[in-house]
Amino acid sequence: MTNAEHAAEIAAFEIVTLLPGFTTLRRRSGDLDGNLPVRAARYCGPVFEGNAAGFQITLAQPMTIARARRGNTECVLTDPTLRQVTQEVDEALEKAVAHGLMARGSFWHRLFRGNALPSRGRRLLMWTGHMIRPRKGVWALVGGAFNRRSRVTVVDHLVTDPDRFVPLVVEIDTRDVTREPRWLEMEIGCVTPLRPAARLRKQRLAAGAPELREFAAFFSERYFETKATHPTATYVVRQRERATRGAKADEICNARLLYIGPDAHQVRSFTRFIAPTGFSAVAASAGAIEFAVVNNIAPARWTWQGQTHSSFEVQKRHLPALRSIWRKTFGEGEASGLEFLAGHLMEEAWDQPYVQLQP
Repeated sequence: MTNAEHAAEIAAFEIVTLLPGFTTLRRRSGDLDGNLPVRAARYCGPVFEGNAAGFQITLAQPMTIARARRGNTECVLTDPTLRQVTQEVDEALEKAVAHGLMARGSFWHRLFRGNALPSRGRRLLMWTGHMIRPRKGVWALVGGAFNRRSRVTVVDHLVTDPDRFVPLVVEIDTRDVTREPRWLEMEIGCVTPLRPAARLRKQRLAAGAPELREFAAFFSERYFETKATHPTATYVVRQRERATRGAKADEICNARLLYIGPDAHQVRSFTRFIAPTGFSAVAASAGAIEFAVVNNIAPARWTWQGQTHSSFEVQKRHLPALRSIWRKTFGEGEASGLEFLAGHLMEEAWDQPYVQLQP
C-alpha cells in the first residue's frame, strides 16, 4: 500500500479549497496552546479531549454581524475579505464547475454567485470556500466550535454523501442578532467526523442500580479527602487502565441517558443534511445518530463580581427524588456522593467567570 492509499484509508473526509485565505481548517490542541489551566489539562480528561475534538473552521480575518435598520442582517468585513466573498467567489465557483465538484446552475451555484455570505430568511449561510466529501462509513457534523462557542448560534447539519462533494457551509441562526455588532474572529465552527451508528435511550435510575453504586464508589469519602490536598487523577488513571487493557471503540454505540427526578431531557435524531441540491431532511447514506438534549432541572441565578461569584439562588426541585432513591440504595451511607449531587453547582472558582452545572 502506498502512502497516498494509506492516507486515503484513514482520512475521515476530503477537502478541496477553492477560496483560499477566507477560512482554514485546523486541529486545536487539548490545552488550547497553553491557555488551559495546568490542573485542568492534566486531570480533566473530558475538557482536554473536547478542546481537541474535530477540525475548527477558523476565520482568517475578523468580521462583525448586526441587524440593519431595515431588519436584514449586515456583515462588515475587512477589504481583502470583502473582495474575496463578493468578487473572487465567482472564480471559485467556476473552478468547482470545471473540476466536477458542483453543477452549473445548481442550488449552491446560484446561491453563492456574487456573494459567499447570502441570507435566506433568518439564516446566514457562510460558504467557507471549501468543498467537503466524507469517507464511506463516516458522517461529518458541521456545527459550533467545541468548548469555545462563538457569539452567534450555529445550526448543526450533517454531510453524509461519500460520492459527491458539497460546499462546507456554516449556517448561522440570525434571530438573536441585534443592532449591536457582534465581533466574530478565529473559530466560527467545527467539522467533527462521526460514525453513523449511535443509538440513545432514556432510562430512569432505580434504587440499587449498579450505575448508582459505581458513582457512589467513585465519589467516596476517600476521594474528597484526597482531593482536598491534591488532584486525585482518578478519572485519568481509569482511562489509562482502560487503554492498557486494549479497549477499543465499539462499532455500534448503544448509549443510555440515566436520570433521577424530573423527566426533562430529550433524545433526538439529526434531521438536517446538506446535499448538492441544498438542505434535505434525508441522509444520503445509511446510518443514524441520536443525541441527548440535557436540560437544567434546577433553575439558578448568580452574580459575577469580577473575581468570584456570589448571590447564588438555586431551585433544587430534584432533591426529594434524589434523596429517596439514595436512602433506598445506601440507607444513611455514602453521604459524600449524595452531597456532591445535591449541590447541583460546582464550587466557586476564583477569577474564573463560569459555573459548572450538574444537570
